[in-house]
Amino acid sequence: MKVQLLTRSYKQMIGLARYTECLCQALSSSGVPFSVTQPVYPLPLRAAHKLLAPLGFDLRTFFTTYPLAARVDSGALVHFTAQQMATLLWVRPRLHPVVVTVHDIVPFLVRQDEEQSTFRHPLDVVFDQLAMSGLGRADALITVSDFTKATVVQKLGIRGDKIFVVPEGVAYDVFHPASIPDGFYHAYKLDQSCRYVLYVGSENPRKNLPRLLQAFAQVRASLPEVRLIKIGSPEYGPQAESLRARVQELGLADAVLFYDHVPDDDLARFYNLSTLFVFPSLMEGFGLPPLEAMACGTPVVCSNAASLPEVVGDAAITVDPYDVEALAEAMYRVLSDPDLADDLRRRGLERAARFTWERTARETVQVYREVLK
Repeated sequence: MKVQLLTRSYKQMIGLARYTECLCQALSSSGVPFSVTQPVYPLPLRAAHKLLAPLGFDLRTFFTTYPLAARVDSGALVHFTAQQMATLLWVRPRLHPVVVTVHDIVPFLVRQDEEQSTFRHPLDVVFDQLAMSGLGRADALITVSDFTKATVVQKLGIRGDKIFVVPEGVAYDVFHPASIPDGFYHAYKLDQSCRYVLYVGSENPRKNLPRLLQAFAQVRASLPEVRLIKIGSPEYGPQAESLRARVQELGLADAVLFYDHVPDDDLARFYNLSTLFVFPSLMEGFGLPPLEAMACGTPVVCSNAASLPEVVGDAAITVDPYDVEALAEAMYRVLSDPDLADDLRRRGLERAARFTWERTARETVQVYREVLK
């Protein structure tokens, strides 16, 4: 079996980058031979990039996200590590066998919703549509949750028998219970007398952060020593500015801390020092941060929407993400009830242990073999 993974380079260890890196490590540990290749960035596009970059058009990122060319080995099973790469199957219709991992199709689902859509240009809509229709040309799809499989079947009309559900995993060498050195608090200017609620992710509209701020404001009215930490580099300028403005409006300027990208080791420390992790997303294809929090022994409150219930099981408190009062009540319960927090911590550790990258690699290889039959 000759396998080649098609992926793009990432500036930060976001979800797609973590998936590729951890899958490669697990495949290597399993003794499965594979190679990695990236989309080709043709010369005409490089020239156009130099002309358009000053105007804010990043063609390099765009055409490696939605590739039109790639060097692949003859005779190899090619695994596209993200759904957007399926645009290549329109340019290379004879490329087989091909497996594509579909993390989610949320941008496609909300493309007509002005409040939820993150497409910045009509070309985003066009190429995402090409990618979604290109998925039907693959020999098999891997989805990271049953929810994502169901949306692919229902919204894209792709047969369910060519879709295999393979969950993501947790990097336990990084995310596990650990003590926090005093110097860490000093380095990030954290007050050790405070308690912290943590959110990890972008300010994408579907992450539901305005409602989280409203709920947190209610919690802090009763628990003034609590602070909210948001970790994640700004990806969506207008939403990031609006979020900071909302913090000011709610009088939370001294209670909400923003950190851009932090190294994985420091991210694990943030999970460990937090009293509570909260993830009120409206739509997720999987939802890795709640699992990482559980693996570190941090109690979790998250939404009951999309894939999150199947990921967290009964090891977290789940609430309607549109119900600010319910979210505030759940957060307050965990912060004020040590017995509940301890129970969630125990159940979270047990739940997270089911999700390993070794399992992801093993089940991914089973998909390869099924396709090669």
